[in-house]
Amino acid sequence: MKIDSLVMHALGTLMLSILMAACCIAAAQPQNLSSKMTDRADLADLDLTRMNLADMHLNQSNLSGANLSGSNLSGTFMRSAWLLDSQLQGTKMAKVDLTGAVLSGANLAGADLSEAVLAYSQMSNAILNNAILKKTDLTEADLSDANLSDADLTDARLFRTDLSGANLKGIYLIGANLIGAHVSWADLSESYLSKGQFSRSELYSTNLHGADLSEADFTRAYLMSANLTGANLKWTSLSYADLTEAKLMGANLNSAKMPYADLTRANLTGADLTDADLNSARLAGAVLCKVKLDRVRLSEMDLRGVDLTDSSLRSSILVLVYLANAKMNGADLRDATLDRVEMTGADLAGANLERIKYDQFTLYSLSDANLDGAKISDDLKADLSRIKEVAKAGSPC
Repeated sequence: MKIDSLVMHALGTLMLSILMAACCIAAAQPQNLSSKMTDRADLADLDLTRMNLADMHLNQSNLSGANLSGSNLSGTFMRSAWLLDSQLQGTKMAKVDLTGAVLSGANLAGADLSEAVLAYSQMSNAILNNAILKKTDLTEADLSDANLSDADLTDARLFRTDLSGANLKGIYLIGANLIGAHVSWADLSESYLSKGQFSRSELYSTNLHGADLSEADFTRAYLMSANLTGANLKWTSLSYADLTEAKLMGANLNSAKMPYADLTRANLTGADLTDADLNSARLAGAVLCKVKLDRVRLSEMDLRGVDLTDSSLRSSILVLVYLANAKMNGADLRDATLDRVEMTGADLAGANLERIKYDQFTLYSLSDANLDGAKISDDLKADLSRIKEVAKAGSPC
């Protein structure tokens, strides 16, 4: 019994020693970590959750694989720091300086990066869904293939930012500066981008389905093969923009500014271009079926063979336009002005040509168009009959 008592006493003493040692280590750990919080520190793979690191200097430090979830990094200097695959969920990072930092593969879901500086940073494949990026500077940052769904980028600076392949579905970017940005192959469907600056931006094959792009500036932007189906482009500037083979079915382009825009082979089925500025725009090979072109001016355009079935050109002005062999059956041209418009071989079956104004050149080309079932004013009927009579009188038969 005495031996058992001695054994129990020894075990109790050992356990107490172990607990005391653990307490000492735990107490010493924050102090030891605090001493490591300096520029060029090696903090890779450490557990730094819920720590207060605000306003510290961690420039050029290695935090790759570190867990900083829930920590406070507000105002911290982390220029050129390494945070590869780090965990930063819900971290407070307002006004943090991450200029040139590497955050590829980092998880920043729900992080607060308001007014942070991320210029020239590497953030490819980073997770930023639901992150707050208000007034954040992302100048020339690499966000390719990053997940930014539902992130708040209000007033963020995105000058020449690389967003290629990024997930930006449903993003709020009202009034954002994306001049010269790379947004090709990105998903911006159902996003809010009104009044944004996209001049010279690259948006090859970008998904902008159902996006609000009203009053945005896409001057000289590259939108080849972009999906703009159902997008709102009212009052949007697309001057000199390249929209070759773009999908614009059902898009709202009412009052859009599109001088010199290239819409070659673009699909504009059901689009509304009422009052749009199409001065010197290219529409060769475009699909214009059921499109609204009311009150527009089309000048010096080659639209030979173009599909304008069931389209509306009411009160529009066409000057030096080639519409030979165009499909215009069911088209509405009421009150349109046609000045030197070539319509030889055009299919105007069932079209409405009431009250159109025309010159002699247009009249003679209309005499060689298909007008079966077309609605024609009495004066046009008389002029067409006169042409047929003259032709018949001049025939050797």
